Amino acid sequence: MKKKLIVMFAVVMGSSSSLWLSGCGGEHEHAGHDHDGDHDHPHESNEGGSTENQLTGVLDGAMETAEKSAGAAVQGATEGLDQMTEAAISKAQSMNYPLDTCVISGEALGSMGDAVDYVHQDTLIKVCCDHCLPDVKKDPSKYVALVKTAAAK
Repeated sequence: MKKKLIVMFAVVMGSSSSLWLSGCGGEHEHAGHDHDGDHDHPHESNEGGSTENQLTGVLDGAMETAEKSAGAAVQGATEGLDQMTEAAISKAQSMNYPLDTCVISGEALGSMGDAVDYVHQDTLIKVCCDHCLPDVKKDPSKYVALVKTAAAK
């Protein structure tokens, strides 16, 4: 991201410098227009705004683009943090999970392969298989209460 801003700044500075150098101030002549310094026209045109105003506009646009990109990066990092937090909760609470059976089927956890972890409101809920997971997702608060009640005993 920083490299892009540096490159954009260099391009803007380079183009504004070349515009300035190609304008009045050289020793070349255009038809009917001499550049020896003895003339009555301003060296800055207001048709498109001054070079400084144009540069400011370009830089403002670059900053806006950079801010949008940074916002997207923060959002992506936050979403990743949520997933990492769920994984951390699952790992930490698995060590002391209070139930040996599935909250849906009542089957022993691990009897149908690896138990499936689901985190709701920072509480781990384990089910015996993927087929029980949709039932937990329909009413997760009910199963959080079951887990918390079992943990309190």
